[in-house]
Amino acid sequence: MDTNLEYCKAEYAIGRYRLAIQFAEYVLAKDAESFDALVIAGMSYLTVNEINAGIGMLEEAALLRPLPCTVQIELAIAYGATGATELSRDLLMSVATGGQSTPDEMLRIAVGLEAIDEPRLAMEACRNAGAVSPESAEVHYRMGYYAQRCGHSTSTIEALLRRAIHLDPRNIHYRIGLASMLIRLERRIEAMGILDAVIPNELSSVTCECCLKRIANLYFDFDRLETSRLCAQRLQVLRQHKSESQRNLLPQSDSTTLSVN
Repeated sequence: MDTNLEYCKAEYAIGRYRLAIQFAEYVLAKDAESFDALVIAGMSYLTVNEINAGIGMLEEAALLRPLPCTVQIELAIAYGATGATELSRDLLMSVATGGQSTPDEMLRIAVGLEAIDEPRLAMEACRNAGAVSPESAEVHYRMGYYAQRCGHSTSTIEALLRRAIHLDPRNIHYRIGLASMLIRLERRIEAMGILDAVIPNELSSVTCECCLKRIANLYFDFDRLETSRLCAQRLQVLRQHKSESQRNLLPQSDSTTLSVN
């Protein structure tokens, strides 16, 4: 095997996508029809949000041999991101009905379908995943989300979310999802009961600012001031990290530019 291809695969495996692209380009400079290099470069470009470059690489690879299901799904989602919704839907449905997708792949197909505003098809993909993996908490949670997008009754949505929590009781994201719905339905005491099992112990895993605001306000309204304060602190940490990340994206000044403090 080409040493550059080995490096390419290794860098991709550990998430260093820019380096994976660089090594893939070395491979392709010698062998423009290297299927593995084209796929890794394409997937890496998609991951770093260079969508058109990723699509181009994967389309070239597809001319050489059929793409794996996982790669076809990501290519289809990329089509959707560029506005080619019909192409995205057709490819996603082709993979979904091919009979070779795993439950995780079906859930990813559902994400792609929902992204192009096809929540009913997304829910159907979830059902297919559930048929293979009926005890999957994630399947039930996603079905609850898509059921809401499709306009199903609140009782149906609540039942799906509660089933997800039953299957994975410590998952704070499932509990926040159900609690958010209960808050909207003015069932705030029930919402707090759902959250009390994991908050504040699992607050460090919450990354949604809107969720933290909602939870902080809920506990504040019930005079649970210490818990509300901890939620506010977590929100401040997220905002600080976001600000630091945005600063890191700014061009770095060199010796010929004026640095502004």
